[in-house]
Amino acid sequence: MIIRARQEGNTVIFNLEGHLDFETITQFEHSCRRLLAKDAQPRIVVNMETLRFVGSSGISQFVEVLKTINHRDCRPKLVSVSSEFEKILRALETKRNPFDIFESETQGLLAFDAPQATPDEAPAPKMKKKANA
Repeated sequence: MIIRARQEGNTVIFNLEGHLDFETITQFEHSCRRLLAKDAQPRIVVNMETLRFVGSSGISQFVEVLKTINHRDCRPKLVSVSSEFEKILRALETKRNPFDIFESETQGLLAFDAPQATPDEAPAPKMKKKANA
């Protein structure tokens, strides 16, 4: 997996490319830990447009990294998530650790400034509509 990080204003955007598995997810985990060491509550967008997943252990580790970030009250925004990956994330999310998933990077960035609903107030997550093939 290739991780490209860039700064846009006060937000760090991670572009994840390639295959996600147990070996490659550690790169992402280390990048997030370094960021959390510098900034207690960073604004993080994870662009998954060109990410492909391979192993279930990689997905589990990826979800654990996201939960760690959520525990820091950061609520990373996941953008351009494939429908298959979104189904897995929705199945693994909890009320305490919801995933903020958006169709575009712009929507993810704008969501940081939108009012946040508490987990009890949040509506049930909606799946993105599939495009007709």
